[in-house]
Amino acid sequence: MNLAFLQDFAPLGILLLGAFACLGVEGGFYGSRGDRGSLSRWIALAFTGLAFLAAVGFWRSSLGPAPPDVEHGSFLVDRFALFFYAAAPAAAAAILLTGSDLEEQLDPHRPLYHALVLVSTSGVMLTASGADLLTLLVGMATVSLPLILGSALRKVDPGTVRSAARSLVVTGALLATFAAGEAILAGLGHATQLSRLEALPPSPLLGLAALLIAVGVAGSLGAFPLTWWRVGATAAVPLGPALAGLALGALGGAAALLRLLPGALGAAIPGWNVAVGVAAALTILIAPALAWRQRSLLAAVGCLFVGDAALVLVGLTWSSRPATAAVLYLVLGLVPVVTASLGLLGAVQLSGSGDGIVHLRGLASRSPLHAGLLALLLSALAGLPPLTGFFARLMVVESSLEAGLGWLAVAVVLGAILSAAVALRWILVLLDPQAEGQPLELPSRATLIGIGLSVAALAGFTVTLGPLMGIAARAALAPLAGP
Repeated sequence: MNLAFLQDFAPLGILLLGAFACLGVEGGFYGSRGDRGSLSRWIALAFTGLAFLAAVGFWRSSLGPAPPDVEHGSFLVDRFALFFYAAAPAAAAAILLTGSDLEEQLDPHRPLYHALVLVSTSGVMLTASGADLLTLLVGMATVSLPLILGSALRKVDPGTVRSAARSLVVTGALLATFAAGEAILAGLGHATQLSRLEALPPSPLLGLAALLIAVGVAGSLGAFPLTWWRVGATAAVPLGPALAGLALGALGGAAALLRLLPGALGAAIPGWNVAVGVAAALTILIAPALAWRQRSLLAAVGCLFVGDAALVLVGLTWSSRPATAAVLYLVLGLVPVVTASLGLLGAVQLSGSGDGIVHLRGLASRSPLHAGLLALLLSALAGLPPLTGFFARLMVVESSLEAGLGWLAVAVVLGAILSAAVALRWILVLLDPQAEGQPLELPSRATLIGIGLSVAALAGFTVTLGPLMGIAARAALAPLAGP
């Protein structure tokens, strides 16, 4: 038995063991019916904590000196993979905490939902450590498909099941598009190993392969023209699986794109940066415009998140280690925004008062804590200084300028102005002193802890910008072409 293999992939194995333990609770092998949901949540949290400690402790991760790259056939354990090995369990733990109050929507299958979250988290790790095309495809499917199943667990609502079925069809089509791009690559290079695809000469087929791969991944994040679908799918399913899919999907999608595109395929294709820049610019401008039209805070937050996720594409226009480090920092900063959204919007949803402008007007006078945290969340999504989104935008603007795409930098700035206008509009609604209504009840202790940790991460990522960028720079893949 290869003990090195077991040690290197211990975090992934720990998560899968946790998923089996949660399935045991679902099957009634232990735990009474009344406390199964709570028991499985704490089991899932324990295993995510163990996976995080394994990622940081076994190799000292990207927080310190990292070991040499270790290749196990179709898997590669390098600093890039270790970055996601630590980030994915932390994101899953925040999701489980902040979404604890919303899990009643999924009864009696809460343990199954917890298992699906752990499986999806393991998919992020699998994608990040993929050393061949097939592993990347399996990893992407493992990230997205479990949480689509989780969104269909509320079977009492036919609309939710229909929305989950539509999401499954669209996600299947995007995975097929991704697989088609990989098939072209395998045919051009006569191999599936990424290390053997480095020297492919520029050709129209190579350009088509890169385009299909980018569409397959970026489409799941809501890149144009699938912006409308991403927002609609998020608003139509239970909040827990929807926002969990956004957070883990962003991590998995970034891992897949960065493994394949910057410097590897994109740098060898004439016009690649322009094509990616156009898709990014359209999404960055359309998403906040859609957010302005929304009368629901949940829908507006979904639109703003799609606009932020499109910044990942901006970072792919320039093949350099600083550009990929900026993408890693951006994705890391998006996770606490999504997890804080899960707890805060869940509290609004469970209050029964609705999340429209009429319902939330004057919330600051009724529930100052909720209103203040929602205002902070909207500011983070809009990229207002000095929050992480502001610095992430500065970094991707620099990447677009280095790529010679000044018009893309202008689009990023205009998108930021539109997002700020949306955030200001909702903040003014929350601060309206003339409105009256019932105060919102405080979330449960677990949800408050999750929200507190997410908000602390939002503030801490700004204070620790230098060290975090140092971690991201060490984890960033060196481009195969470019500086």
